[in-house]
Amino acid sequence: MDTDTSPVWQRHASAILSGFLGDWLEARNNPLAVPMEFFRGRSPIDLSAPAVESPGSTLCLSIHGLMELETVWDLPGQADTHYGSLLADEGRSITPLTLRYNTGRPIYRNGEDLAELLETLIRRWPVPVERIILMGHSMGGLLIRSACHHGQYLAHRWVEKLTDCVYIGSPHDGSWLAKGAKATADLMNRAPRDYLRVVGEVIDLRSEGIRNLSRGEVVHGNEGEPPLLPGTRHYVVCGLLARSRQHPINALFGDALVHESSARGHERRGWTLSGVASFPGVDHIRLAHHPDVASQLKEWLL
Repeated sequence: MDTDTSPVWQRHASAILSGFLGDWLEARNNPLAVPMEFFRGRSPIDLSAPAVESPGSTLCLSIHGLMELETVWDLPGQADTHYGSLLADEGRSITPLTLRYNTGRPIYRNGEDLAELLETLIRRWPVPVERIILMGHSMGGLLIRSACHHGQYLAHRWVEKLTDCVYIGSPHDGSWLAKGAKATADLMNRAPRDYLRVVGEVIDLRSEGIRNLSRGEVVHGNEGEPPLLPGTRHYVVCGLLARSRQHPINALFGDALVHESSARGHERRGWTLSGVASFPGVDHIRLAHHPDVASQLKEWLL
């Protein structure tokens, strides 16, 4: 049952606005700033006393990307059917959850909050939690890495339960589109004509979350680059616009927003991945709700 009574268009508008200006909205206590919440289906989880039907000992949390809502995971024509629910259909101990959050905030701050919320969730879950699976689309994958870094630093219990992290179209080395926005803003800001500088200033209004995305940043600037969490399996899912892997459009645009090399974390140091799968002909958004990806996830996680 959907307990959120706000119109669907309003939720999507709020998600888009938060993506662009979420840090600005939060700083001004604007009600349009999206709070971070866990959902079971369309119902938010009350962390003071989590109550879900048939709670399982395995939690599978799906985390959306920039300017998205948890509905991005829904398979076409199948509301409330997503990767987590499909895993739960075959693994009866699995409870699928989703996360909604303000994607305009700095990724490291969202990572800190997610780590704290996960710690609260497992302490108050109705049954002992034995396993946690985290799946992130686009920015959601960077948020997973940030939360893992923070949780490990604070010796959170949930980190000990984390068995699998899945990064779906996540720009670990940065997004070419976000980098392009930064380069365009820098160029316009140096232009000799006032009207061009105004264009640059408007483009430069993008949120801190978007700025982090352009560089693949998951922690505060002075903390250095964290490795992948040890003792956990890490999987990468990549998309490609053209069905032929050798098509030049794939080299130019990847899945439309993220190059395959960035999704694989080609520039990251010391990475060991448990599995990598690429899907030619599947663009960035469809990676979050494609049946072929669902089949691959079942192979890895069940």
